[in-house]
Amino acid sequence: MPVVGLSINSIDAKKIAEVTFGVKVNSNTNLTNVKEQDLPGFEKKGILIDFEFSTQYMAPKDKKVAEFLINGNVLVVDDAHKKIMESWKKDKKLPDDIGLQVVNVIFNRCAKKSIILSDDLQLPSPVPLPFAKKNK
Repeated sequence: MPVVGLSINSIDAKKIAEVTFGVKVNSNTNLTNVKEQDLPGFEKKGILIDFEFSTQYMAPKDKKVAEFLINGNVLVVDDAHKKIMESWKKDKKLPDDIGLQVVNVIFNRCAKKSIILSDDLQLPSPVPLPFAKKNK
């Protein structure tokens, strides 16, 4: 896997209104910038990918209840770094195989943070959590 690290630079979490029945939670990731990064210890060039991860809680009639915004970056080391940079410069997209890995790493790490933030703000978890049931 070419993703070697993820750093979170800022977290903003706001509860705007009380939660009502029927709240919907949407999470999204947006890659905002891609640049080459010198990695002297690796004797290679890496790629630093900046991202925004947002989670919005929406009540019926599109009323915003809460929102989280996590900003950070992902470091990728891959022999195809020139191909990755060309793809970003041309279309503002990563090649599918790398892009999928990057987005999955972002979702994995940021979804965990969002669960903790939702608990702190007394909101429903943005990700369904398992719960115990009584045996019949």
